[in-house]
Amino acid sequence: MRDDCTVFAAPEEGIVLELFKEVELMTKHLILDMRDLTSISEFCISKCKEAKAQLNRKSLSLVLVLSEHFIQELPQILSVAPTLVEAYDVVELEEMERDLGF
Repeated sequence: MRDDCTVFAAPEEGIVLELFKEVELMTKHLILDMRDLTSISEFCISKCKEAKAQLNRKSLSLVLVLSEHFIQELPQILSVAPTLVEAYDVVELEEMERDLGF
């Protein structure tokens, strides 16, 4: 567990969309545990992209924790992981990339 990450369980799309309304106020990396979702709309995917861009501008990460089925369907621009442990690893990798200027 990292102190610089906030983890939210998002069992339904509505929770994800409500959370993104506050993304400009966030000061920590955001990990969304969305493993309980049964579907993801194109609208939600577009909002995930927007939130990721907003957080990236503040040198923060957005990582979605999803089942393998959804991981393969999402655009590569989104950071995804199948478990929380791997989501923390993604945050760490993205921090290293930023430090190196990528």
